[in-house]
Amino acid sequence: MANLQIRCFGFTDADHQQLQALLSQYNSSLNYQWQNSRLGHAVLYFYNIDNAEGLKAWQHRDINLLNIYCSRRKINHEKNLLQIKLPLTSSNLFSVFAFAERHFAQSTKLSAKGFHFLQSPAKVINPRLFSMWLGNKLLGTQAKPAADLPKLHLLTSVVSSEQRGDIITDPALLKTWLSQLTDDLPQRLSILLANLQSIKQQHISESRQINLLDVYYLELKRLLLSRDSKIIAAESSLKRPTPKNLTNFSQTLRCLAELYFTLADKHYQRGERPADQTRFLFCLNRGSELIALQILHATVHYRTAPKDCWLQLNQQLIYLEKAKALDLKPEISPLVSSDSFAHIYKLIALTVIADPYSLSKHSVIRLYSMLSEVVNKVLITDIPPQQQVLENAFLLTGFFCIEAETDQAPKTMSKTPQLIRQIPDNRMLQTQDVLTILGQKLIPINKQENRLDLLLIRQVMPQLAASYQRQSPRKQLIESGSVELVHGYAAIVNFLNGAASPSMKTMVLNNSEHGSLLLITECNDNIDVNELVLLKMQNSLQLATICWFCNDWQNNAQAGLSLIDGTPEIVTCQPKSGNLVYPALQLNTQIPALITQKGVFSPKRQLTVFNAKGDPLNVETKDVYSATLDYERFTYIIKAGS
Repeated sequence: MANLQIRCFGFTDADHQQLQALLSQYNSSLNYQWQNSRLGHAVLYFYNIDNAEGLKAWQHRDINLLNIYCSRRKINHEKNLLQIKLPLTSSNLFSVFAFAERHFAQSTKLSAKGFHFLQSPAKVINPRLFSMWLGNKLLGTQAKPAADLPKLHLLTSVVSSEQRGDIITDPALLKTWLSQLTDDLPQRLSILLANLQSIKQQHISESRQINLLDVYYLELKRLLLSRDSKIIAAESSLKRPTPKNLTNFSQTLRCLAELYFTLADKHYQRGERPADQTRFLFCLNRGSELIALQILHATVHYRTAPKDCWLQLNQQLIYLEKAKALDLKPEISPLVSSDSFAHIYKLIALTVIADPYSLSKHSVIRLYSMLSEVVNKVLITDIPPQQQVLENAFLLTGFFCIEAETDQAPKTMSKTPQLIRQIPDNRMLQTQDVLTILGQKLIPINKQENRLDLLLIRQVMPQLAASYQRQSPRKQLIESGSVELVHGYAAIVNFLNGAASPSMKTMVLNNSEHGSLLLITECNDNIDVNELVLLKMQNSLQLATICWFCNDWQNNAQAGLSLIDGTPEIVTCQPKSGNLVYPALQLNTQIPALITQKGVFSPKRQLTVFNAKGDPLNVETKDVYSATLDYERFTYIIKAGS
């Protein structure tokens, strides 16, 4: 390891002794061995301009050497001065040496006087940047997070060693550029993700970076929440969603969240408080909203919440509560502001509590929007002693437990062990006032809501009350173990017609009197709630519908089934008023029924049903049992003379 000399002018004996002690302490952490010399040439010079010797030496210094201006007086930050304040400390000295070592690559060979730079060090090393860098180093070694607040572990970004190209750093130009991007979602997301990853490698001021990230935030929020019926229908038609539509979207949301959290972490490490520092709180809230949107995106596609999402939100809830910043709405400018963390947390918590895994895909975003109107009625409090020990499920209606140190969404209080409820940092979420408002919307005289919203309210009310009970027990499958599954009306029709139709291997995990639970490994298909499925067992065929569906990010899925009575038989049906012939599934039950593609049923419609042999049967449609975007299931009566 090379030895590098230091020369000091105007230093007292005490200054020299302090320097020597600090060198002994920190030389092992540096790339070179630094030695203090009172004679000869050196590579680094310190000048104490508070006395005559140091000032005279400073006035006659070689400007092509690395010179440090030192004083015990207030630093004046003059142009072209690399300066620190005396006395020397472990932090400022270590920082100077580290800085010097970083910039020796910009020098020529060591001359008789020291390292000669190709140009003045004051120009090579911008003095303002030096002061900022040194100040940050000093602050980083001296400042600490606020001791009276909980520790905060943020999902900060990691800078990759991979070199990326330049990006647009002007927010106005970025908006224009985004408006010209392709409408193809996978391509658009790939471009956005690449650009966000490049931001990590850019040196952009905090103010500009916040304005820049806001443009990306608005774009991603638009792509996720502004999904019309055409987009949903197109997504539903894809049996195999591309990874770019799922993984890339999730990664892009996470990447943007991490960039906000990286900014917030700098404030946190300096010991700042979110209630007092607007940018700190804004970055915390905006990052949290993106994590919440990452959870929402996952539920739309029946995926589990990505790793660490709920852990991040839960710990931040406690941190901001104790920092008295839960309900604050930080505003950077009239056009850049965020919701309070309380609003962000309550909204995604309500959405997940409502069990989106049992809703059709087009309903989840609708639910999220609807719940945003009542989220202010949700209460989050300490868990009172009474609720810590209660076991009666009725008395715990509308109460949920937030486990602060877990990566889990709030769960019903009645299913939370007492020991968990008694942990001091765990909290209670109450939905009782929300239930009151939603219940009022269902009263006949108050029914001013959209019909679909009313249906949605009825479906989620039991979950929001933590009182969901299955209305009727599901029938169990005849067989356990491994079965084959064909999903989707068209695929089932093709299978029963003898055509090759893709199927998935599934395992029956639970086959009790309450229903059947399936495990689907390597589930790469796009399965929807309420979708029709056919189970191919050893000795029989069984129709069912998907009651709920959840897939993890390794494509290991679970599905709850509701079995359909009757053995399916492939038939065709022709409306009396037309020439079109439709394939159909006939169920030979006590009350005969048909399952057809969407649009065949209308009240009291006359149909001719042809069995496999071509024998006709004249029928009249009666009651719709269920209907989805894919199929209709209805009963019929046989007309006289058939």
